[in-house]
Formats: sequence, C-alpha cells, structure tokens
Amino acid sequence: MINPFHYEGFALEEQFYGRNVELVKIQKLVDNSNNLLLYSKRRMGKSSLIKELMHRNGDQCYTIYCDIFDIASKEEFASILLKSLAKAHHGDLKTIISNLKKYFKRITFGISVDPNTAEISYTPRLEGLSFEEMMEEFFEGLFLLSKEKRVILAIDEFQQITLLDTKIDALLRKYMQEPYNVSYIFAGSKRHSITSLFTYSAPLYEMATHMELGGLDSSSILAYASKYLSINEATVEYLIALCDHETKLMQHIFHILYNTHKDATITPVMIDNALEEILGDKSSSYTLLYDTFSLTQKKAFKIITSDIENIYSLDTLKTYNIQKASLASALKQLYMKEIIDKEKDRWFVPDRTLELWGKRMLNR
Repeated sequence: MINPFHYEGFALEEQFYGRNVELVKIQKLVDNSNNLLLYSKRRMGKSSLIKELMHRNGDQCYTIYCDIFDIASKEEFASILLKSLAKAHHGDLKTIISNLKKYFKRITFGISVDPNTAEISYTPRLEGLSFEEMMEEFFEGLFLLSKEKRVILAIDEFQQITLLDTKIDALLRKYMQEPYNVSYIFAGSKRHSITSLFTYSAPLYEMATHMELGGLDSSSILAYASKYLSINEATVEYLIALCDHETKLMQHIFHILYNTHKDATITPVMIDNALEEILGDKSSSYTLLYDTFSLTQKKAFKIITSDIENIYSLDTLKTYNIQKASLASALKQLYMKEIIDKEKDRWFVPDRTLELWGKRMLNR
C-alpha cells in the first residue's frame, strides 16, 4: 500500500481530510461568485484546500490556480496569469490551439507537449506588450470563459504583489468590479502583508470575505491517523504541540511512523525519533542557510528560537552581547529574507522545522 500520509505537494481526494467546515464555507462563496481572502502560516494546508475545492468543482466550473511566490516583476505576474488561463482550456491539441486563438487577441502561445506524460505547457509571447495590455488581455479572456460556465481564479501567495507595484491591486479592483461569473480567491502566508491589501482605504477593501486558516483539530487528525496507525488521543495531542499545528510537519512525521512503526502502538518517543530524522536530513541545508547570516543576524536568530519573552531585556542583550538597535536591525533583515515573521509584537520563525532545528542545534 502506498504511504497514506502525503507531505510533499498537495494532499487531494482520499488523502485530504479535516477541512470540511472550511470547504462548505468556501463553496457557498463560490456558488454565489463571491470572493475570498484566505491566510495562515505557511505549511498549514492552504494550497491543498484550494486544490481540493477546485477538484470538487472541476465539472461545473473552470478552475485556474496561480502560484506567484517567486515573481520578480509585475510583467512576470501577468505572464503567470496568462499561462494559468491558457491551461484552463482542455481537449486535443487542435482544439486547444483554436481556443487560444479565440480567447486571446494580441497574445500568441508557444506550445510544447511532453512526450512521456503528454502534458501540455504554454509560453506566452509578450514582446511589445505593456503590463497593462497583458492584464487587459488576461481579463478579456477570463470574462469570455466565464460566459460558458463559472470560473474560480485562485492566486496563491498573493502578498508578493506588495513587493512589486502598489498599483496592481487598484488595477485588479477595476476588473473585479465587472459583473462576470468569477470567484476570486486570494491566499497568502504573511498575514500582515496580505491583509494590508484589503484594509480600509486600500483598493481591495471589502472586495473579499476574510478567512484565517487555523490548525487541524485533533479529532480530525486522530480519525484519519487511526485508519493506518495505532495511536491514541494523548499521543496525537503531543504531536500537535510539538509541531505547533503545522500540517506539513505532522504529515511528514506520520509518513515516517507509517514506514517504521505501522504495526506498533505509536508513542511520543517514536514521534521524537521521527522528528530527529527529519532534522538530521535538513541539517545540512539549514546550516548552509545559517552560515549566510551576519554575526548579528545569527544572534537574533538564536534569540528568537530560545523562547525568550522579552528579547530586548538587559539580560538578553548582555547574554548575547548585542545592542538593542543592532538586534532590531538584524530582525528586520531576517524578516526581509522571510526567515522570520511578526504578529503584533511577537517575532517567530514561520517554518516550524527550522525553528526546532534552531532550538536544538543552536541553543544547547
């Protein structure tokens, strides 16, 4: 039997669990062509939730998913949208080419087919077009598509547009106000950055219903895990606390436990050993990352992973031999590198595995 605990990529269909309440809420929005702002820490299952929603709506809707985590320019943002829209067209190659000509007036696509998987990839030819023209072309094609059946457009890691051009959100608002049968889903992993795009006086204010995705509840985790492992509620609670509700890390630990202890009763010690295996596997890459930090950034990272309540206390500054201004500057630099994040007045490491590595390897 294939390992039922999937931790790489998206968890879909029979491996998707514990989000039925959220799915029902989002489905109601989609059914009425309303919009959603979905946010949480990374590795909590946002993308799998969106993908599962799209899978369940695939017959009655066109579903378009865009991940813009790595964009470096607004033109690249527009290019990803165009590629994703092109992928919404299915059928044989002749039909797809005919559709692309129908839905795109100024843009042509280079099309290639993988001989092994038969998967089609699209490369838009954008020479001579401005960003505004690319966006106009995208939305004209999107709106034409929505006349056939409802469209779900999801843009993952949407907060990345804040690094590019503050006018992108205003341009999106203009098109979102058009009366077409489209539901927009904006997902992000940096709460402050993404919610700032939807606050009062921001262009996207009141353009989407907000939903914060919390951790999976213990009963859902226990119900799914118990199908394949001998594990009790107390042990599941221990796992949740250890992983700080991070779905991907919990799934990775379950994956290892299934490979090594599926015929035994799972204990906290087994969970600890699985975590040590994960940290050992990641130690080299984390060490390389840590070595790129300056001396003050290394001190700041150690402080953040040391569970110190008042990081600016005189005792902390003295212990780590760092000035308050230097610590503040180092924290800001790590934040810009997306190594740490901030919620209200609390700094934290959003990657729980990296945080645990810091706690165990750097603070002995």
